[in-house]
Amino acid sequence: MAAPISSLTMPKWGIEMTEGTITSWRVTPGTRVEKGQEILDVETEKIVNAVEAPASGVLRRIIAGEGETRAVGELIGIIADEGVGDADIERFAAGFVAAVVSFEPAGTPADETPGAPAPAAAEGEEARVSPIARRLAERLGIDISLVKGTGRNGRVSKEDVEAYAAQRNPGAAATASTAAVTAPAAAAAPASASAFRRVSMSSRRRTIARRLQESKQTIPHYRLAVEVEFGALLELRAAHPAGPSRPSVNDYLLRAAALALIEHPQVNAQLDGDDVLQFEHADIAVAVAAEAGLVTPILRAADTKSVAEIAAESRALVERARQGTLQREEITGGSFTISNLGMFGISRFDAIINAPQVAILAVGAVGKRVMVRDDRVAIGEFATLTLSADHRVVDGAVGAAFLRSLGDRVRDPRGL
Repeated sequence: MAAPISSLTMPKWGIEMTEGTITSWRVTPGTRVEKGQEILDVETEKIVNAVEAPASGVLRRIIAGEGETRAVGELIGIIADEGVGDADIERFAAGFVAAVVSFEPAGTPADETPGAPAPAAAEGEEARVSPIARRLAERLGIDISLVKGTGRNGRVSKEDVEAYAAQRNPGAAATASTAAVTAPAAAAAPASASAFRRVSMSSRRRTIARRLQESKQTIPHYRLAVEVEFGALLELRAAHPAGPSRPSVNDYLLRAAALALIEHPQVNAQLDGDDVLQFEHADIAVAVAAEAGLVTPILRAADTKSVAEIAAESRALVERARQGTLQREEITGGSFTISNLGMFGISRFDAIINAPQVAILAVGAVGKRVMVRDDRVAIGEFATLTLSADHRVVDGAVGAAFLRSLGDRVRDPRGL
């Protein structure tokens, strides 16, 4: 028989997830829910996921409201039978201990059972401090060992850090969690300093920031750039009937890149420890500028699809990316990434590799440039393609050969 009280905790989706932000509750306290029913949405990494009810019953308590961020395993709501008293709900909430989840990819699987016994003191100080509380303490310059925890077994929460900050410096409390503040009068900045807004990063933006920083710091990037003539490709596109189904220049480029990747498997790869995973098909991630941040939905097996199929599928992926309705499997994996800023008038740029992939292509705007053809000065349509590659896996000659294959297909697109 099901337990009369069930905990609703922040789930863990993916090995890198450490916390999530609640974007909306679909039900209100007092509403009966069924096991498996989607009852709230959580933003994590680059998408928004729906959380299902772990048991049937009544949503008795919402612990974390919309806009609040909680670490994986922390209590965010309580579901109970109708006959359970409010006092029992209060005792359950007060005595709940969040599961201690390891976030190290190479570590042993962590116990994610809600309400697991508190870890022994021998496991160190990490277990008694929530990840959110530790990050807040670091941001405020607080020694976490001086903060008294009010949770079970002295666990330190975000609220405990804020309370300590308020006691130590009343002005610090006002800036610890608010979204908009003005510079304190006692700050080191001049008295005439302008007011400012403090905007907290969303879970998605924090994940983007962390992953890009790790990529930039740990991957030995090098760049290769080539000027490619797009005139023939533009003529081929112009021959296609105008309308919503007409492929974009990027769709043709996706097809050309997919064929070049199959020809150069060293570039169509991921780095996994000391192993290189070379993919059978070109699963190309397309960088999309969504409102909440960069999203990279994946066009699977692009080498097996026609330009028309690529156009239809990429349009659907981009639309779902901007609406925030992508599924996890649509952004997971990928063997290569293309980032196109040509529509913004950017002539050329360098892109950061989307680890664990080993290369990314940056595409600039197509524009008229002076060229020499048959010893005569002429005007051509060119774009700069810049390949950022991981030198641990992709040698310069390999990257250059890939760009040459890609450029040949763009200059003569009849085979696309």
